[in-house]
Amino acid sequence: MLPLQVNKPSVIFIDEIDALATRRQGIFKETTDHLYNAATQERETTLNQLLIELDGFDTGKGVIFSTATNRRDLLDPALLRQGRFDREVNFHHLNSRSN
Repeated sequence: MLPLQVNKPSVIFIDEIDALATRRQGIFKETTDHLYNAATQERETTLNQLLIELDGFDTGKGVIFSTATNRRDLLDPALLRQGRFDREVNFHHLNSRSN
């Protein structure tokens, strides 16, 4: 059991989630392709673990999981699947300079 599940209520916030949850390239395989290297495998393993942990959260147990990104287009579709996040909030930058 994660410590935050014991120490409730808890808030987990990951800024720039796109650095962690970028769209996966495929299933692990033995290859000489330099684009599918150990770093890619590590990132995909980390993403898989994150998805498993997200599926284990009970919405009524006092743990809030929140993320931010400015590159939604890079996120893995599994992260955006219905039931993983129940709200999406968009912020638009307003130029505060007066001309």
